[in-house]
Amino acid sequence: MVEDSGIERRRYPRVSLQGDEHRVSFHLQGRAVEDARLVNLSAGGCGLEVQIGQAGGLEAGTTLEAFYLDHPELPHLPLPATVVRVLGKVPGKTTGYILVGVEFTMLTPLVQGLIASHVETRLG
Repeated sequence: MVEDSGIERRRYPRVSLQGDEHRVSFHLQGRAVEDARLVNLSAGGCGLEVQIGQAGGLEAGTTLEAFYLDHPELPHLPLPATVVRVLGKVPGKTTGYILVGVEFTMLTPLVQGLIASHVETRLG
């Protein structure tokens, strides 16, 4: 993502999945996080809602292990993923969720193409 004069530009189109109930699962520092909700998706990454109780250790630069998209129309295989943005994680916050921006790293062209095709279909 590149910002220029306040205008956000992305390398890949992104689709909002608000209202859908698709989940992701991953491992973070040796523990499983299984209840994160997928809120947007692109061929370059995705946005997640993560319950604050499971957010310990989620910081920009964190590598997520065994990252799976739980979506019937997307590949179900571990994707290499890194946290690029964390929003809503503030001292004293004990309930609710945070928003996490995830970048897919080193996807194969086939997998990236499948995700891109899904996004394009959803965007119409």
